[in-house]
Amino acid sequence: MMKRSWTWVAGALSKRSPRSVDHWGASAKAERPRHPAHLLLNLILMLVVGCQNVDEEHPENTEPSNISAQVSTDPAFAEQLQAIADGNSGSIVVTRELITSQQFQQLKPFAERIEKIEIIRAELDETDFDLLATFNNLHWLRLDIPIDDHAFLAIAQCKSLRILNLPHGQFTDQSLNAISQLENLELFRFHSPNVTDTGMHQIANLPKLKYLHLLEVPITDAGLIPFHDRHDLQSFYLDGSNVTDDGLRALLKANPELHLHRDQLHLPEDPLGKDHEQTGP
Repeated sequence: MMKRSWTWVAGALSKRSPRSVDHWGASAKAERPRHPAHLLLNLILMLVVGCQNVDEEHPENTEPSNISAQVSTDPAFAEQLQAIADGNSGSIVVTRELITSQQFQQLKPFAERIEKIEIIRAELDETDFDLLATFNNLHWLRLDIPIDDHAFLAIAQCKSLRILNLPHGQFTDQSLNAISQLENLELFRFHSPNVTDTGMHQIANLPKLKYLHLLEVPITDAGLIPFHDRHDLQSFYLDGSNVTDDGLRALLKANPELHLHRDQLHLPEDPLGKDHEQTGP
């Protein structure tokens, strides 16, 4: 069976600087009330925000960043696996090591314990993605490898997911039909040249979605319409798309509290753009 191998390179998917893709979320307006249940998520998002001067209480978090890319001392996969076996951890974060199919299958006995997976480089079989469907407590998933329809359908079985980051996706609208199963998903960041305006309807139906980041997804103004009524959506980033200024203005008119960026810039009339300095191209 053919294996897929991918090495993530910062900025490779962006038409602009690495800054365009080195974050995977955005903060809500600073004065927006924060529900205690989302405090941890909001703190994480403060570290990966794309706007400068986001919060005066956290001046150190003014530059966009990538959590995984900054981790240069993460333990070897075997050490992290042992920590999970010992009950001392629920996370696998591997930014440098190439994870093989054999290694990935070693996660199987601990499927109920694992809450977070971030893998930047891997050679996986299709059956490895099927294993993801058994991770019933997985809240955070980032895979910087090509994700096709088969892989996405397996990921959609992880109903506990709150954060999903797939910056090298290749899946289509058809597999997005399964995303309705992710009823807890709050942050969705992905790339796919095969997703169209049709797929946006499925994403807009996610009941708890608050942060959406599209990387080189070729949607048009029609793809924004399903989000006009999503007033609980706090942040919408578009890095590369076929939307127009008119389409963005219509979205802001329908949802004026939305934190909206296209290629790291606000529209001139965006009221939230005055809350912080704009990031240059």
